[in-house]
Amino acid sequence: MNILYYIEPKSIVGGVYNIAHYLPKALAKKVNLTYFPHFMPRKSYMVNLLNLYAKFVEKEFDILHFNVVPAWINGSYMLLKLAKKRGSPTVLNIHGIIPLEHKLEPAQGPIPYTDMINTLSSCKLADRIVVNSEFMLSKVVDLYRIDRGKIVVIPNGVDLKMFSGCNDRLALDGDPAILYIGGISRIKGVDVLIQAIAKLRSELPNMKLHLVGDGYMSDFQLLAKKEGVEKSVVFHGLAPHSMVPRYYKSADICVFPSRHEGFGVVMLEAMSSGIPIIASDIGVFREIASNGENGMLFRSEDADSLSKAILVLYRDSNLRRKLSQAALKTVTKYSWENIAEKYVTLYKHLNEFPVQS
Repeated sequence: MNILYYIEPKSIVGGVYNIAHYLPKALAKKVNLTYFPHFMPRKSYMVNLLNLYAKFVEKEFDILHFNVVPAWINGSYMLLKLAKKRGSPTVLNIHGIIPLEHKLEPAQGPIPYTDMINTLSSCKLADRIVVNSEFMLSKVVDLYRIDRGKIVVIPNGVDLKMFSGCNDRLALDGDPAILYIGGISRIKGVDVLIQAIAKLRSELPNMKLHLVGDGYMSDFQLLAKKEGVEKSVVFHGLAPHSMVPRYYKSADICVFPSRHEGFGVVMLEAMSSGIPIIASDIGVFREIASNGENGMLFRSEDADSLSKAILVLYRDSNLRRKLSQAALKTVTKYSWENIAEKYVTLYKHLNEFPVQS
């Protein structure tokens, strides 16, 4: 099979980046993959795009796979339209739910209705839509009104070797050293985490919370000061992806307090690193972790529940060891090799049983 895999040049963060970086490498071992536009000079983007239009006319690709919703402004939406016209099956990954994310993160401003229209029209045209969790599937069906039959659930993966094989450590202060990696925002629950830290001041006076990521930094620095824990919270900023394994290896506990996630790649990274995790009990996290088995779950948006979970885990070294060992077994099914095989199965099905226009 000849697959055209499309990713926008600006999609370089979060789960979108993980798929764009790792999945094509795994897929290229199984199918003939053209990765656009990552391997091409950005300044010649439109020229190369026109060349792809011509190749579609000649039907040189069997399947077109969009890792992101194609946009009108950069011409990629026309690729989707052309593929549909030529009868080439199309796959579209959906990484987020626009109305839900804007509801949970007011700082993002009003819902960008042009993006909504673009997303809905792309979903209508695509033959198959891939989401990363059962939770996302339910939200796409409910909020985007998409036929459940055209949606496929394929989780994100993790580079097991990169995280389990790291032995380098950083000098992270704190007893315990609590780590959070991700966007610094309300939707990620960073405010709940800081409030939980404030509740633990008397019982864990030497603890330090290390926040690694970018976002609404000044807002949460003010919150830490308001809660009286500015000296217990360290804002490291955005770290290079190559540095992330060292942060995991250097911490005692990793916390994921999100109000919403499409999947949660960072949870897999932490579990692969052997660090015990605490996560909010939102739908997608419950698909990965089971409370008391391979991680701990707390009531979403409840700082009291989170602070109690941190205290229990800190005081019980046997529990930390048990959760870490179980987590290492859990993540093996999320290797990129296994995830790529799920996409190949999807491609084969579309190639053998194309959707009729």
